[in-house]
Amino acid sequence: MKTHRVLFAVVFLLMFAGTAPGADISGQWKAEFKTYYGQVPSEREVGETIFTFKQNGEELTGTVKSTALSETPIREGKVSGDNVSFVLIRSFGGRERKMTYTGTVVGNEIKFQTSIAGFGSGVQMIAKKVS
Repeated sequence: MKTHRVLFAVVFLLMFAGTAPGADISGQWKAEFKTYYGQVPSEREVGETIFTFKQNGEELTGTVKSTALSETPIREGKVSGDNVSFVLIRSFGGRERKMTYTGTVVGNEIKFQTSIAGFGSGVQMIAKKVS
């Protein structure tokens, strides 16, 4: 009888091994990146983006504000383990475009890659936890 309990406990623990949730990324994060405004990489300006995240389980909400663009609400936000993804709807050249952020949490940093519908790959940036 005792063997069955121990076996059950081991099986139960193994079932949930590796399914531990990632860290809660709620709070403010800041990233700097080179803008595309200059023609030559050395002439490009440094842009800044502030992410304000609110995480509830796997759901992610909040806002993103950058040097060149106003504060925008996060849509379709998701956190799965160490992976983060969300969408912003931004206006480029008078047209609304879907901008997708995908990232990986590593300690107090999130490594992001952006892409813009109709334009392809955007910028890469590393956001660091501010508060």
